[in-house]
Amino acid sequence: MTDLLSRLALVALVAGAVACGDHLDAPHDGPPRPDAALPADAPPLDAAVIDAPPDAPPLIDLDGDGHPADTDCDDRDPDVWQNLAYSFRDVDGDGHTVASSGTICSGASLPPGYSTTPGEPDCNDADPAAFTLVTGFVDSDGDGFGDGPAMAFCTAGTLPAGFAPVDGDCAPADPARWTNLPYSFRDADGDGAAVAQVGTVCSGAGLPPGYLVSAPGDRPLDCDDANPAVSIALTIFADVDGDGFGAGPAQLACTGGTPPPGFTTSGTDCDDRDPTAWVSLMYSAVDFDGDGATVLALGTRCTAGVLMPPYYAAPMGNDCDDGNAAVSVALTTFVDADLDGFGAGPGQLACTNGSPPVGFSL
Repeated sequence: MTDLLSRLALVALVAGAVACGDHLDAPHDGPPRPDAALPADAPPLDAAVIDAPPDAPPLIDLDGDGHPADTDCDDRDPDVWQNLAYSFRDVDGDGHTVASSGTICSGASLPPGYSTTPGEPDCNDADPAAFTLVTGFVDSDGDGFGDGPAMAFCTAGTLPAGFAPVDGDCAPADPARWTNLPYSFRDADGDGAAVAQVGTVCSGAGLPPGYLVSAPGDRPLDCDDANPAVSIALTIFADVDGDGFGAGPAQLACTGGTPPPGFTTSGTDCDDRDPTAWVSLMYSAVDFDGDGATVLALGTRCTAGVLMPPYYAAPMGNDCDDGNAAVSVALTTFVDADLDGFGAGPGQLACTNGSPPVGFSL
């Protein structure tokens, strides 16, 4: 209805102009011809005319948005009518902004891509797939660790291929190694025995073979880490007679666990020239005449582990003459001149076979 009234008012204005002397081709008291020309500044016939105070020119609103043309920043677009200020732009529509100030013809609020508050910063507002800065390092071997100077990239949050987010690759050409790990022991010859050694080595997730944090619990330290055939230090003695027992000064040798030929770990051989004797045993009695009766005697003998006659650990009887196998029992006797079995005179000590000699009696 408002549009119809506006059109009627416009027709009335034109008719009034004719009545007041506008020289059109039609008579003054008749309607204007359809092809009659309108003034150059007249609005089109379908433009809205906004009520104005009496004696004021009509307010024209070409796009019908309720805002007159003289205040409408774009009277051809009913969706915009005022200039609004903005401070940030999102040209590529990725939700990230750059600082940019100005004004734009708008409706009730700023159009998409314009705002007065910042979003996440955009490093490339011309590319919706690039909006955040990431730092990377050249990763030639693809192990996830880079090397060289840091490089910045504007992306969607990920680094391009061939770059890693961390640097410090200790072996840029080896994908199996990238970090320096500490070690405290080395097994350079790979024999399972280690030596104490502190340092760092370029590694992967763990130390490479031959580098250890702690020594193997079941092995002593390696006495020669350059020779896998030897690793155990032994104190050895020369074994001249080959009986398994050595003698002489102790020597330190790096071995495979056993002494080298001609040596042994025992230094107790009491006679290294006799392969049948190697251990010293103490005796307390001897029987040199072999009559089964011993005399007390203390000493040691080099043996094969057992005392052999005429040496004994404990006495057997008490030989009164160990140089004569025929006698061994000491008796107190008396002279029996008449051989009646009874003697007389002072007693005499005799070494016998257990019986008084002839001419004597007990």
